[in-house]
Amino acid sequence: MMGFMAAPPPLPPRALKARLDGPVPQPSREGYLTTMQKMSLADIALALRDEQLDARIVHYKAELQTNAELDAITAQVVAELKAMQGVSSTRRAAELPVESEEDRTEREIELIRGLKTMLARLFKDGEVSPFLQRKLGELSKRFARYFFESELHDRLRGEETIAKVCRSKEQLLYYIFARQQADIIKQIEAHEVSKPEIREGAKEVLAAYVRELQHDFLSRSTPELNRLVKILNEVLTAFFSKDLPPILGELAWEVVKEAKLADQRLRAGYKISADIFPAFRKAFERRFLQRLVVIVEEGMLKRVRESQDPFREETLRFVADPQIFSDICELVCNAAYDFLYLDGFLDLPEDWRATVAVTDANAVTA
Repeated sequence: MMGFMAAPPPLPPRALKARLDGPVPQPSREGYLTTMQKMSLADIALALRDEQLDARIVHYKAELQTNAELDAITAQVVAELKAMQGVSSTRRAAELPVESEEDRTEREIELIRGLKTMLARLFKDGEVSPFLQRKLGELSKRFARYFFESELHDRLRGEETIAKVCRSKEQLLYYIFARQQADIIKQIEAHEVSKPEIREGAKEVLAAYVRELQHDFLSRSTPELNRLVKILNEVLTAFFSKDLPPILGELAWEVVKEAKLADQRLRAGYKISADIFPAFRKAFERRFLQRLVVIVEEGMLKRVRESQDPFREETLRFVADPQIFSDICELVCNAAYDFLYLDGFLDLPEDWRATVAVTDANAVTA
């Protein structure tokens, strides 16, 4: 069983910090989402991904703060470099021949073809590469953590005013004691005792009892979690080996068009330069998530609906948690960018590689 805090007060369902219009889409009681709801879910997952990246970059740059004197020297050097680059860019622009629309179209076709070819090496038709197998294993661990966190909340996801239906005495008692634990500790502190050890011992007994309730309650949920993890792995395996490969050409076409990659004149050694990577990433992840959510969400809900052993309503809602899809996007797309970088298709900004490296290190030690 995973380790949790003794008994924090139950939180509301996973809060989205991203500023979004409207509520998070919820499956119907029968386990259905409309196409529009799935597209909205994809947008929310992308917003979560962007928000997490922004937070990491801010954290990374905050660690690079130096003293004021060094900052001033650095700023001067940067300004001089930019001035030199500006002169160099102007000179190169003057030396470059005027580009025709045919040249731009040809470059666009080359970019689409190149991206499709490289993605086809990563997402192979009929098989799941060892790289993806490792990512699925990591995702299963995150999925289990989110599931247990969701279980500890005493309200339905997306409906903070609706309490969950308790299905065991341990679940009921856990929710009650978890909510009242802080008040009970205040009462323990307020009572007169003959010696401090009595007060501390009472707190330990309370914490141990709540931990035991939590353990017993979550143990009852583990079989359902195991079934969900199996469904997730099977649906994702089908997505990466059967659903995604035939549409890689369409995906590449949309990404190159949306990011306007052909507007960049090709630079030495790279087809996509570091300064255009943010536009490429945003377009790639948007189009990837749209397909991922529509296909995988429907696949999971279908399996849950048709299960001979019915799933609970809160489990149906959990399956539609956008954080799950945001994490799939993070794990798979980050690895895809490394693959494209090593193959020379794109360059990656230094702050991107630094923040991803820090995140990976934190994941290993978590």
